[in-house]
Amino acid sequence: IEMTKLTNGQDAGAPPGPYIRTGEEVTWSYVVTNTGNVTLTVSVSDDQLGPISCPQTELAPYGDPMTCTATGAAVLGPYANQGTVTALPPVGQALTVTDASHYFGIDPTLVLEKHTNGQDADDLPGPSILKGLDVHWTYNVTNTGNITLTGVTVSDDQGVTVSCDKTILAPDEPMLCTASGIAEAGPYANLGTVTALPPAGGAVTASDPSHYTGFSLDPEVDIQKSTNGWD
Repeated sequence: IEMTKLTNGQDAGAPPGPYIRTGEEVTWSYVVTNTGNVTLTVSVSDDQLGPISCPQTELAPYGDPMTCTATGAAVLGPYANQGTVTALPPVGQALTVTDASHYFGIDPTLVLEKHTNGQDADDLPGPSILKGLDVHWTYNVTNTGNITLTGVTVSDDQGVTVSCDKTILAPDEPMLCTASGIAEAGPYANLGTVTALPPAGGAVTASDPSHYTGFSLDPEVDIQKSTNGWD
């Protein structure tokens, strides 16, 4: 008797196996083949899942493989389970074969904290800045998930050019990005967004707004002239 155990279609006999988002469905396949010359009565079990459902209980000699399946929800971190097929020949002792499989449950997350001139100005008015002076924005990015992220980029919705020194972040690794501009008069708001790619699933993003209020030292005079009460 022979058996090959697959996780989401991969023969992941060694860790880490496929990367799977936590909570997503995992499918295990147990491909069993009778390589002997007598009919065998077979059953399949898993050390983490218990008995496994199979389409039949007997396998003819030298016949086609039989695939048994099981499903579950991915858990966080490394995971391993071992399948066992037990086969009874017409005479003699039972035969057993085992095969292990692995996956790694990932939870990719990011945090972005955006500051204007050193202030975490999520709401107006933010810092007061003289019109025409430099404004400095910082974008503090941290990989708060359990898997390395690639293609890390930071953008700003007002077209500000953001400079970062990394594009790959390991778990718990921070990164500081910067941008600058010239203060405008009045209230100003911009939104920073970080985007990154995990090894499985779609991109992850995080955003954070920031504000300032630009003021001017130029005198502002509002004159309204009327003649005999007429404007």
